[in-house]
Amino acid sequence: MTSAHKLPSDRSSNSVPGWLAAPTEGDRAPVWDSPVPRPAGRAPVIWLLGAHGGAGVSTLESMWAPAADSRRGWPAADAAPFVVVVARMHAAGLDAAHRLCLQHQAGAVGGCSLLGLVTVAATPDKPALSLSRRRELVAAAAGASWHIDWIPELLTTTPPELATWTPNYTAPVVKRFARPPAPTDAVPTSVATAAAEVFGAAAERWRGRTTKS
Repeated sequence: MTSAHKLPSDRSSNSVPGWLAAPTEGDRAPVWDSPVPRPAGRAPVIWLLGAHGGAGVSTLESMWAPAADSRRGWPAADAAPFVVVVARMHAAGLDAAHRLCLQHQAGAVGGCSLLGLVTVAATPDKPALSLSRRRELVAAAAGASWHIDWIPELLTTTPPELATWTPNYTAPVVKRFARPPAPTDAVPTSVATAAAEVFGAAAERWRGRTTKS
C-alpha cells in the first residue's frame, strides 16, 4: 500500500566503474507519485531521505521544524521536493547514501532536487581516515554536505523532548567554561548550524525555481 514506484533504468552502467555507476533498479529508492503521507499540518520545506534504517531521520525531524521524513522515498509529487540524504557515519551508511546520490545524478528521482548529504556521527570517536575519505566521495556526489556531531544525551532522550530549530532560532548564551545546555533545552550547535545552512540552501533553490517559472 504505497504510492512510491521505481523509475525504469535509462542509462547503461557497463562502461563506468562500479562505485560511479548508477544503481540498478533493485538498489534504487522508490519515487513517490503522490504526496508523502504525513500528519496534517504545514508542508515541510526540506525532506529527509534516510539512506538506511537508523540513519537519524526521526531525531532530525523532531529538531528541524521545516523538515519531514520522506519515508525512504523521493518526494517527487510534493510542491517543494528539496531533499537531503541522511546517513550514519559508517561504511554501510555512506555506501547507501552514495547509491542515492548516484540515483539522483542518473535522473531517476522524478523532479526532486538534492540539496546535499547529512552525516550523523556513529560513535564519539574521531572517524577512521578511510571513513573520512569515503565521506568526501559521497559529499562530492551530493554536491554539499553537513555533519551532526555525536550527542550522548540523545541516547537517553526521546524525540518529542528535544528542542526545536526554526528559521528564527537564536541559540542561548552559554557562559565561558559552562557545560553546553542539554538538547532538551537548546538545539545542539552542529544540529542548529546544519539546519540553518540546509534551510538556506532550500530557500535559494526555491528562488531559482520561481525565477525560472
